[in-house]
This record gives sequence, structure tokens and C-alpha cells, in this order.
Amino acid sequence: MSKPQAAPAAQPSLGARSLAQLEAAASTARVLNLVAVARDWGRAPGYRDQPLFRSRVLNTALYVKQRLPAGPSEGPGVTTRIFLPRATDALGLGGASLRVGDDAWRERLTEICGGDSPDLQEDFRVLGAVNELPSFDAFLLREHLRRREIEAAGCYVPISASELQGVQGFVINEVAQLVLLAFGKGQDPTQTAKLVGAILSAQNDPRLEPLRRTFGLDEEAFREGVFAWKAFLYYKRAMAELRTTVQIASAEIGRMVLLQPCPPVIGKYVEAGQDRICRALAKETSEAAQILAVYDTAFRDLTEKGDPRGFRDFLTAAPSLFFGLGDRMGALAHATVFWRRRFPIGMKVEATGPEACQLLSDYDMGLGDAEIEETPDAA
Repeated sequence: MSKPQAAPAAQPSLGARSLAQLEAAASTARVLNLVAVARDWGRAPGYRDQPLFRSRVLNTALYVKQRLPAGPSEGPGVTTRIFLPRATDALGLGGASLRVGDDAWRERLTEICGGDSPDLQEDFRVLGAVNELPSFDAFLLREHLRRREIEAAGCYVPISASELQGVQGFVINEVAQLVLLAFGKGQDPTQTAKLVGAILSAQNDPRLEPLRRTFGLDEEAFREGVFAWKAFLYYKRAMAELRTTVQIASAEIGRMVLLQPCPPVIGKYVEAGQDRICRALAKETSEAAQILAVYDTAFRDLTEKGDPRGFRDFLTAAPSLFFGLGDRMGALAHATVFWRRRFPIGMKVEATGPEACQLLSDYDMGLGDAEIEETPDAA
């Protein structure tokens, strides 16, 4: 195989990505698509009566989790980019975008929304809560909004009954030992389920007080730690399936065939990109597994050795660990969904040179620090 080379200079626009492509191919872990919510649920009473955002501009936008370049002493962070389409029924027309945290982003958004108002200030509060999460996983987003006392209609963050039951069942199996350790052997299965429900609840629950005292944490630290713990449990459940889908996608990326005719310079760029993306997927998977292992070790020490110190340390560190874990899991979910929508099962994994270049460029943005560029005609 040829030695990997940098992208040819003749491909300056490979990073460009239209809103239509973004909506069609992105994972819900990376994109909160309120354009689709408005289209599918706009006539429903709940959509009108309990909107996520009060401003129509913000309530019909796309929100994308985007990585920030790493600082000199820390890894890359995650923020939220807001895409404001010119026409929600024709996303290919482009639109404006801005990124939470950039210079004057509040002033620019205020101007786009028609000026300051109490409703817009409430929208800024909601946006702040949304930006606190590393991804848009529905279960975690819904729980986080509730803990921030933000009640939006279920259509904005839909969760199927089977998905919710799956998460609850996994948590019951996972923490049954801990419930037994903290509350004694007198608890029957029904009571255990109730206590697990308290752990999963977005509200403070007095039934968790024995756990808080066991770990010696103040109420705020315990509340934040328990939410991050729930995130770890959610991602641990998701990791089993995601690891397999990532391996399949990576293998297919590696054997993608370029259709002829294809200039050699494009072939070399694609070959280098295939190797780069496969290595990036392996790195993201490994790093996510390493973070999950921190929880597994602490939980094992607690339940098998009766040593609460490690789990107490985990609960203290979990909020910051959760951010890195959520970012990596979101990137992996996006990578697999993006690939499968482009190449459904049974479809030949082949593309023209330009198609392959665009595909790999999109992967670079999803897995690396690259900017998501506005469409050429964006404001």
C-alpha cells in the first residue's frame, strides 16, 4: 500500500457540509434536530404548549455537539453549534450558524431572534442546560432537563417504552448488590426496584439518603455524582452493542472500493483517510472503555471488598469523567449511524473519488477537532 499522504490541495472545500446532509446523516447523539420535531409534531398540543424554546427561531434550529481544539494543559472540550436554517422545509438553502461560547455569540443570537425579552432570557437558560451535556442522548438529555427544572413536551426528547424498560432493567441488575450492601438483606425485589427508581429519578429522593451517608458526601456533590453515575450505567449498557457496530463499520470503511475513473492523487488521499478513520475509531473505543473501567473498578471494590473509598472517589470525579465519556460515545454513535445511512446492510461499499473524499472529510469532523463549516451561501 502507498504511504499515506495529506489531502491534495485541489480539494479545498472537502469540509463543507450542507444542512440537508447534516439532518440526513447525523446521529441523534450528536444532533438535536428541532427542524424534524417541528415537521413531525408541529400540530400536536404538547409541541405548542410545552416548547423546548420559546423563540420560534431557536425552536426550529439544529443543535450540533462539536469538539473544541485541545488546550495546552487539557484535552478537547465540547460545545454546541446552532444552525439556523433560512427555510426549515428546504435545508439545502443553507443558513447562519454560531457556536455557544464564541465572542459575542449571545449578542448575535439576540439580534437574530429579534431582540432581548424575558422569553429569550429563559431560552438562554435552556440553552445553557443543553450545552452542559457532552451529547444529546435522549435518556440523559431528558433527565438533565428535568433536574434543571425544564419541562418540555415528550416529542422534543422521545424515548420508547422498550428503551426505557431496557435501561431500568440493566440498572436493576447492575446495582442490586449495592442496594443490598447499603440497605441490608431485608429488602425484597419490589423494594429494590423502588430504590433503583429513586436512583434513576431526576429529583432528589430521600430513599437515597443512606447511600449519601455511606459515602460521606454533601448533598450537592452526591446529587451531581449520582446523575453522572446514571450516565455511566447508560453508556455501559450502550457500549456492548456499540463496540460491535463500530468494528463492523471500521472493517467496511477499510475495504471501501473507489469507482473508476479515479486520479491517483485522490486514491492516495482516500487510502490515507481510510487508515486514519479506522485508527480514530479504535482510539475512541479504547478511550471510552478506559473511562468505563474506572467505574467498574470502583464498583467492584465496593461490592466485593466492602471498601467504599474508591466508589466515593468515583462519585466525586464522575461529573468530569462523564463529559469525556459522553463525548466519545457520541462520536462513536455518530460514526456508526452516519456510515450505515450511507451504506445500508447489503449495499456494495463503493464510491466515486469525490464521494469518498467528502465522506472521509465528514468523518474527520466527527472524530477530530475540525470545524463544521457553514455552507457557502450561509449568512
